[in-house]
Amino acid sequence: MKKSTQKIQNYKCFKNQLKTIEDLNNLNSQKIILEGIGKTDSYAFLSRGEGKFDLKIESYIWNQEDNESNIDFELFGNLYESKRFGNINRKNSISVSKAPSFETNIELDTFFSKSFEMKSIYKMFFQVELSKIRSFHTEFETVHYQTDETEYFYDCIRIKIDGNIYDVTQYKHKNKGYFIFENFHHQDFEEFNELCFSIQQAIGFISKLMVGNEKFIFDEEGCLYYTNFIRPELKGMYSPITTNPYSNLNIEREIAKQFHPLLTRISLSTLSKLVHKIHYEPEFSIAILILLESTSIRSLLIIPSAFSGIIELLSKHLLNSESGLEYPINDGNLKEKVIEELHKVIDDNCADLSSEYKLKLKRRLNEVNRPINRQRLTNNEKLTRPFELLGINLTLRDIDVIEHRNDLFHGNILMTNSESISDDRINDYMGYVSARLFVLISKLILKCIGYEGYVYNHAKYYDKLYNNQSEEEWFELI
Repeated sequence: MKKSTQKIQNYKCFKNQLKTIEDLNNLNSQKIILEGIGKTDSYAFLSRGEGKFDLKIESYIWNQEDNESNIDFELFGNLYESKRFGNINRKNSISVSKAPSFETNIELDTFFSKSFEMKSIYKMFFQVELSKIRSFHTEFETVHYQTDETEYFYDCIRIKIDGNIYDVTQYKHKNKGYFIFENFHHQDFEEFNELCFSIQQAIGFISKLMVGNEKFIFDEEGCLYYTNFIRPELKGMYSPITTNPYSNLNIEREIAKQFHPLLTRISLSTLSKLVHKIHYEPEFSIAILILLESTSIRSLLIIPSAFSGIIELLSKHLLNSESGLEYPINDGNLKEKVIEELHKVIDDNCADLSSEYKLKLKRRLNEVNRPINRQRLTNNEKLTRPFELLGINLTLRDIDVIEHRNDLFHGNILMTNSESISDDRINDYMGYVSARLFVLISKLILKCIGYEGYVYNHAKYYDKLYNNQSEEEWFELI
């Protein structure tokens, strides 16, 4: 097993930012003065909701002209601004209550300090349930970091992209959990947000948790930008790797003991390559988002179709530059040996066939080594070709599941014929297909970023479920 952590000097202090977030979380009808609404300043009340902030303006009826206005307000001695409520691309929810109460209620999807710098060094905070804060140690190589109180070994990962450094730290504070993203160089705000979103996806693919819902971003002077106008948090079903085989009770302890010293983490350099792929090649970003979104809703009717779509998406992307002819067997002596042995197989197994049909079969053997035109592959060849190029071995079970794509795309969602199948059997089979497709997708993505190690074979569970005997292991080396 490769090293699990790097000892570096990496001091961090989040006290001021966490104090601001804590104050905002505790807002309950905080009275503020608004500017920019109506002809005179208005009183309003700001409250913290579930993943949002609610603004109630008393004695005021919102009108169409206000949609083009900004709302300015002072809170905790800082001036804040929220822009353009009429923008159709925003999700601000505005409701108006007329007589007798006369008030306007607004969900603020975004507000920010007027002093917030649009090019700075940033800290971005995502709040999560405390139970979702667990060590990065199981899946990732980590770096040390230090606070005034202690040193942490397994709660920070470091990504390097285009010569720039980003840290992601898991942190617990007063019964709340946080994922904290930092850059270490001055960067445009939008560029920082886009890069962090790529990191979110990469971590989500490996750990099953992509943080989201809302974020609090601070510039280097401590000014705040808040928004919940982002993707929701996604919790997937599968992780492609683990270094703790004992966590799955279906794996016999002897097998877990055998693999435990062999299993590998995602190194920081490999993680950085994954983020780079996601950031610069949209196909990888789309694949991982579909993967996480489809598994977050836990629908075994949707997942196989979605995963088949991912296989096709990645296959087209990876085959984009393929051209020319290729012979399956380049060695002439080997080609003759294979054909000769196939002739013998026909002779040994076709006693009941007429001489005419035997001859027809043997004539087809001359086509065994027919060259493959890389630009004229069949649909099934296009789907399996990327695995071949990357050196990923496919079993007959893998090929069978990949070829179910046609059923899934043409409406046969349950992949059945005319026979009646019980709901339990359908669910088990769809679970099996989902697990096997996920393993195949994992192999494609991990091979593309140079990962060398073991992939978690989730489909093995179904062998155990059905008491099937197969040579497949719980963990497969790629």
